[in-house]
Amino acid sequence: MLTSTPENLTRREEQARTLAARIVVLLDNLDDLGIGVTVGQLHTPAGVIRRQPERGWTVTDR
Repeated sequence: MLTSTPENLTRREEQARTLAARIVVLLDNLDDLGIGVTVGQLHTPAGVIRRQPERGWTVTDR
């Protein structure tokens, strides 16, 4: 468990959201190759990355 200031925790959570958004782009790129659809969901400190029909991959808060 991270023991730090609230400001540091907020900064790290923002970093986690940014990284999760980058993962979403990569998953969409994989799907765009057209050789098979990636399925499922990934649980991250930033929330849950899921594939949504007609929308591609998204990051949602827990």
